[in-house]
This record gives sequence, structure tokens and C-alpha cells, in this order.
Amino acid sequence: MTNKKLKFLNALISSVTITIIFITTITVAADLYLPIKDWLKNIFSHHWIGKGVLSLVIFPVLTLTLTLISQKTDESKLTSKLSHLFWTSCLSSLILIGFFFYETYLK
Repeated sequence: MTNKKLKFLNALISSVTITIIFITTITVAADLYLPIKDWLKNIFSHHWIGKGVLSLVIFPVLTLTLTLISQKTDESKLTSKLSHLFWTSCLSSLILIGFFFYETYLK
């Protein structure tokens, strides 16, 4: 694989990971701190739409930025980053499930 493709994939994987962390964080934060949810509603008409729009902005901007500033990479680093992405996705899912379970049944 060419270095340009590796740089792009590296940036893409990093952007996905950061976007997942952002969505998880803002979801929990907006439910715990209502001014965040209100801000999302006021700007985007609904807090879910706001999270989606912000994610659609963050992801490509991060991908482009990280592609431009990233250095050489190799396939073994991509494998490691894919592993981080997998575990970030799993952990974020568990955090959201646990949080909403707590909010629904234990609060």
C-alpha cells in the first residue's frame, strides 16, 4: 500500500475513534447537564440532530487535518489503531448502555 493511502487510513481510523468518543461524551454530558442539551436543541432544533451535525462536521475536518499533518506510518500501526477503534467502540457502547440503564432503572 502506498504511503498516501496509509496516511489517509491512519487519519480515518483516528477520526472515527475521536468521533465515537465525542458522541459518547456529549450524549452523557447532555443528559447530566441540561444546558448542553438545551443548547443543542436551540441551535439544531433537536439534541439528536445537533449531535449528528456536530459529528458530521468533526469527522471530515479531523480526517483532513490528520491526513495533512500525519507522518509516515506502516501497516502494523494501522492494525494497532484498528484494535484501539474496536475497543473504543465496545467501551463506548458499554458506557452508553450502562448510563441509560442507570438513568432508567436506578435513578
